[in-house]
Amino acid sequence: MTRNLAKSDSSKICFRIVVTVAALVLVLHCGTALAVAQEQTGASVFNRTCVSCHGRNGTPSAVGKSLNAPDLGSAAVQSHTDAELHQIIANGKGNMPPFKNSLSDGQIDALIAHIRTLAEQHK
Repeated sequence: MTRNLAKSDSSKICFRIVVTVAALVLVLHCGTALAVAQEQTGASVFNRTCVSCHGRNGTPSAVGKSLNAPDLGSAAVQSHTDAELHQIIANGKGNMPPFKNSLSDGQIDALIAHIRTLAEQHK
């Protein structure tokens, strides 16, 4: 009987390990999926809202150049904190209008995540 209890305890431990590992894999996968979804959302918000002035890759379009829009991949823009970029997008700056009434905080955060990827094009 002691032997059967040992096997039972061993089975329970193995089951707990398998469940724990599965849960960790699920959490890591969901985190990655969330990051991908946020970037896709950020890119789509960028394409709808920002491209006309900042261009597809963050480099100002002709319209953006006439309005003195900054290159979003530049060190000057990338050096801003996320909070500073959030404030600029929400409240506007210079010729850029405020977007706090047309974009949610989540959309602005996704947009900031996308803007961070534009620095890669300047390396």
